[in-house]
Amino acid sequence: MNKIIPSIVLLAFLLAGCEPKPSDTTCADTSCNFSESSGSSSDNSLYIERIAGMADVGVDIGIEDRTLREVAEYDASAALGSAAHPLSRSTSEYIEITTFEQPDLYGDAYLFQIGDATIAMDFGNHSSSYFSDGASYSSLLRDYYSRYINADHLDLLILSHPHSDHYGGYPALKAEVDSVGMIVDYGYYASGAEGYRRDIRDYYVSSGAQYHRIYDMVNNIEGGMDRTYITSECFIDWLDAGYYQDVYADGPTVDDENVTSVAGILSYRNFTFFFSGDLQDNSGYSGTGGLGETNLVSLNDNNDDVFHTVTMMKAGHHGSSKASNNVLLNVLEPKVVTISAGAPGDDTEYNGKYGVCGGHPHYDALARFLTQGFKRAIPKIYLNFLNGTTSFVSDGLNDIYMEGSPLKTSYSGSSSNGEIAKNYGDSIDIYKEMTTTEWAYACHGL
Repeated sequence: MNKIIPSIVLLAFLLAGCEPKPSDTTCADTSCNFSESSGSSSDNSLYIERIAGMADVGVDIGIEDRTLREVAEYDASAALGSAAHPLSRSTSEYIEITTFEQPDLYGDAYLFQIGDATIAMDFGNHSSSYFSDGASYSSLLRDYYSRYINADHLDLLILSHPHSDHYGGYPALKAEVDSVGMIVDYGYYASGAEGYRRDIRDYYVSSGAQYHRIYDMVNNIEGGMDRTYITSECFIDWLDAGYYQDVYADGPTVDDENVTSVAGILSYRNFTFFFSGDLQDNSGYSGTGGLGETNLVSLNDNNDDVFHTVTMMKAGHHGSSKASNNVLLNVLEPKVVTISAGAPGDDTEYNGKYGVCGGHPHYDALARFLTQGFKRAIPKIYLNFLNGTTSFVSDGLNDIYMEGSPLKTSYSGSSSNGEIAKNYGDSIDIYKEMTTTEWAYACHGL
């Protein structure tokens, strides 16, 4: 009986852009709070049309999540990415975040849209990968990129770190994007990622893209700035975890390249989104490793103007047991978590579980997300290996809506609780779908 009660409790938890304004100040008082019509049309018609038929995630965006923005008169001579010279002058009624289903065990690929402004963060698995339904991963990426990246111009490209499950899909981006405004990446030599450097970074820089290493951004050197404005309402604060590299040719000083991942918090109105690539705490990785999340919190703990509670976060390292630790979660207290992971092979094994049961996310990571802390509430969790390609939409003021898509990969697996073999995925309410799957029961005892 004692073994059943925690599972029941855990299941209960699981169910449970714009014209710049004339000034040069920081929005530090209530006169700068966003209203329903701030920076968008008065009736929010595009937003209302976009969320029609989507599922309400059921969380409220709190004012405590907001990071204060600067408001400056537009100046084309100012540094690109500053408040006076954002990457785009697009107006927006909402932000949309898309996380792409992955055809292999790991993989991160995200697309952010703020009006006509766009951000691509990582590209996931290699473009030549295929889903089990026969569709190519390249076709999935290219379809979304061609539909949502306006005029074949990407405003910001972020590559978190030099692992192939994050940079592999870059040929699909190159096929659909003619120009890039700014590139921010890990910024050191990595032999496996040199194809990305030549074909994407160097290619777009030669055609006018402004390039910055993350080391330069967090240290405000070599033209880098620790805050980048995409539009006058949307910006990213870059966060230092202590492992960014200052010498390009030497490569990482730790064996675990995951801890060199680019980390930051994206803000849009009152909505905030934390991302950190594969950042993790793993002191034993290949002998040296690193304490990425612990260092991140230590280095930013006194900067509560930027580093504070967030509305939403991308789970670190695909829901690894080494990532999204309590030291970080107790600061961020996310209301929504999105985990990106792909289909493991049937021979994947972890702690006696196989296939989809042996892959990410690990039970330890799920348990941390689903354990209420001193202040921390239980977030809603979405998994693109169960959800398919998933979109989240918000006006940045009130609610968040989402929709998934039917999965392109079939899953199978086994554990001590039984075997599973079923297609998952739903076009509307993925959260409800997820909690009723055999995956939740057979793999995790939920």
